Amino acid sequence: MDSNNATRWLTVGANVALLLGIVLVAYELNQNYQLARTALIHEGNAFENQIWANLMGEDPVDVIAKSVECPDQLTYADFMAMDAFLFTSMNIVYREYELSKEGLFTTDEWKQEVSDYSRWYLGGDFGKAWWEIEGRDFFDSEFSNAVDEQLKQTGGDSYDYWQRIRDRMQKTERWKETISSSCQSNTQ
Repeated sequence: MDSNNATRWLTVGANVALLLGIVLVAYELNQNYQLARTALIHEGNAFENQIWANLMGEDPVDVIAKSVECPDQLTYADFMAMDAFLFTSMNIVYREYELSKEGLFTTDEWKQEVSDYSRWYLGGDFGKAWWEIEGRDFFDSEFSNAVDEQLKQTGGDSYDYWQRIRDRMQKTERWKETISSSCQSNTQ
């Protein structure tokens, strides 16, 4: 009787171990699938961003400045460069959102990215117009709604930051004594 009992318990233990092993293998397969999926998403985003970066050209800074300072003077080529710049920039932020859906980032982390960068890239009139007409519908609605909320809460963009930093620097003694005079002598 004891030998039968021991055999039964041994069989139950072996079956439980086998079941746990199958569950563990299934869990590991799921993890491998998630990692492969995440890698493919990242690879696709990197490739797509490179294509858009190529459209921006070698020096997009002048076009970016023009889009803020005098957007009515943008040419179609300028628009294409700005479209590439904004799409690539927002796609990088969107990557955080996608990674949160894969469990690699938290909701707070991707929302912080949206908070940090939406106003920088989209805070100006051109950026807001681009987002409303083109950008918003390209991305997932949860992400787009978070960007919309940020754009309602903020009024500044990179130009506003530049002005505030420049104004702050001009108030310093070093600016008044050194930089201001040396910059004026270089322009003459």
